[in-house]
Amino acid sequence: MTTQRISVQQLLLQPLEFVLQPPAFRFYATQTMVLLASLATVVWSLLDAQHGFELIHYVGLVFGGVLLLVSLWPASWNRQRLMNLAFDADRLYLVNGNRKQAVSLPRDRVRAVNKGKLPGHDGAIIAFTLDLQLNEEELDEVQQTLETQAEERFALGENCYRFGFVANWQPRRHLLTAISVLAPAVVPVVVEDDDEWDD
Repeated sequence: MTTQRISVQQLLLQPLEFVLQPPAFRFYATQTMVLLASLATVVWSLLDAQHGFELIHYVGLVFGGVLLLVSLWPASWNRQRLMNLAFDADRLYLVNGNRKQAVSLPRDRVRAVNKGKLPGHDGAIIAFTLDLQLNEEELDEVQQTLETQAEERFALGENCYRFGFVANWQPRRHLLTAISVLAPAVVPVVVEDDDEWDD
């Protein structure tokens, strides 16, 4: 078996060519806006309700307060929780950011890169898929790491399985350009010139 399970910390110490996680500026700017909006909602609800609480104030306090607590939770500011794919010159890493684990396999296991959108099992829009050649043990190892279950529609037969990935806040054009290097190289077929036999 050529798969290896490693931690995200070990993964990030390596010279990676690409990591599929939210871009830092967009991620932290969005988190900051959510934090400020929820804080403003809670403060407005408390100030406006000094002459009596109405339904709108309760709604503002409950929803604004819950969103504020989620925004203040330190893990919400960790981009690594949303990582799901990385690769370097030799290996591909399928990442479970929530568990801070990744499984690595040789890049030549990629059989195809499919760039069409399709719905995932949880309703998320899959931005692209990778067809990977894995035996049963390797597939089981990957699914345990990612905490996923096999789906018949992604089983391609002959030890090949399709994995879907969301865009993860990346601009779609930039993302598809970055992962296109994973597509297997097509060896051109050379046809010998047989003109000499035509005479």
